[in-house]
Amino acid sequence: MNRRFTALRVIGTIFKVLAWISLILGLLGAIGALVMGFTLSGSQGVLGLDLGGPLAGIAVFIVFLIIAVFTFLCLYAVGESAYLVLSIEENVRRTAYFVQEQYTSNQAHYPSPAPSSIYED
Repeated sequence: MNRRFTALRVIGTIFKVLAWISLILGLLGAIGALVMGFTLSGSQGVLGLDLGGPLAGIAVFIVFLIIAVFTFLCLYAVGESAYLVLSIEENVRRTAYFVQEQYTSNQAHYPSPAPSSIYED
């Protein structure tokens, strides 16, 4: 069987690659937020608010981590759903081919009935 729908395969692969890239960048961002939380401890930010501190760093780390994992799962699911559609199409096409082969082979084994002359004059 020949492979069809090349563009859909490419799109599915692109979404899977984007999923991994987003996970890696999300993890790096979460680690960066954690480091910044510990290094900005005690510094005053805009309007005199304390932006740093270990607790703020840990909170931002957890939020970034959750967002990164959720984004990864969504993008990866889109890529896998493209491959799922392709797999269903291939299985249906293969099944139709085998059913057609079986039907034509059964037709060859059974001779066609002779025309009956029920309505003879």
